[in-house]
Amino acid sequence: MTILYIIVAIIILLVLITVHEFGHYTAGKLLGFKINEFSIGFGKAIYSKTKKNGEKFSIRILPLGGYCAFEGEDEDNPSKDAFNNQKPWKRLIVTLAGVLFNFLFAIIMSAVFLMASGYAIPKVYTLAPGNTQLEIGDVITKVNGQNLEIYRHLADVTSNFKEGENITLTIERDGETKDIVVSKQNYAAFYYVGNFINIQGKVFDVGGSELTESEFVERIKEIPVSYDENGKAEDIIIPIGQFFYKDANNNLVDYGSEDSAKSLVKDANILLAQKGVSLGFIYASEGRSYSFVESLYKAWPFAFYVCGVILGALAGIFTGATKLKDLGGTVTAIGQMAQISSMGFTQFLMLFPLLSLNLALFNILPIPALDGARAVFILIEMIFRKPVPRKIEGYIHTVGLILLFALVIFLDVYHIFFVK
Repeated sequence: MTILYIIVAIIILLVLITVHEFGHYTAGKLLGFKINEFSIGFGKAIYSKTKKNGEKFSIRILPLGGYCAFEGEDEDNPSKDAFNNQKPWKRLIVTLAGVLFNFLFAIIMSAVFLMASGYAIPKVYTLAPGNTQLEIGDVITKVNGQNLEIYRHLADVTSNFKEGENITLTIERDGETKDIVVSKQNYAAFYYVGNFINIQGKVFDVGGSELTESEFVERIKEIPVSYDENGKAEDIIIPIGQFFYKDANNNLVDYGSEDSAKSLVKDANILLAQKGVSLGFIYASEGRSYSFVESLYKAWPFAFYVCGVILGALAGIFTGATKLKDLGGTVTAIGQMAQISSMGFTQFLMLFPLLSLNLALFNILPIPALDGARAVFILIEMIFRKPVPRKIEGYIHTVGLILLFALVIFLDVYHIFFVK
């Protein structure tokens, strides 16, 4: 099955690169450029067909790339059809068309992903002691008039608010939609239940009555948080005699021992909400779906949101926020893509916009051999009315390509041998 997902990952990568190169091809055809070959893959051709106009279409043996070869690219060529003899503005459009096609493809696949996955909005699961602003079961749909979306989370839109500042939440409560004004407060720490399903039907009170989720959650919340001498919250110990389970003989047994208490904590995933300034509640997620029209509309801000995440990661390379172990080459990327594909259909769909936008943003960087650097050389020509000597530009792109390949190989080797 792992091999199957690796094959799927390679196909995804090939589709995205083909879309990119098809962007160059389409713009070149529309602007009258002579195209020598459009190739899917590298290496020896396993299929090749030449059209009457001399254009060759090829499928090559290594499915890890592709190219659109224009007449007279990266060289001085006397032919009027040569790439470098075309007007600079035409060459700029053709150079950036691959990035544009990747972005447009990401928009389309974002719409498909949004329609298939939907989104989740917060539903109040439990409240901090003393929080009277909300009620359990409230579903929060907007913050200060802004819809919560798959790309706009509650934490994102409330993070900049300080203690005491008013925040207007639009909530759904008992079938009605209403606005309520809340504020962040300095709440005490409290315990909450992360997964009641694991213990449902297995926890009882002293009289043998099965505890409902709300009863168990409230009792857990009432357990005082204790701190050590350093002010660190100690591990939760369930008070003796408060909760019971039934043994093999159907007898009630309390969680009095440390082992049984730890078992209950683990099974119910009992966690600690730290003390401090917050909105004072823990929420679960309630699923919502996007219609076809909504998906097309929401795909644009979603794509820009993903671009922001990618650019943040790229910036992190220079600030140190993105570590070396977080980077990878082609082999590493294929492995991660295969792993994500195995997680489910929606995760598989998410790969298309994510990777297409990655490819677009990476290619537009002014790094030699990439479209961004080629665009810079064309802009220099447009500004100074004279191109950088083609040989010098060619050498720069060649060195850049060699360094990129070296970096990709280094990152893959580093991941294989040093990242666990």
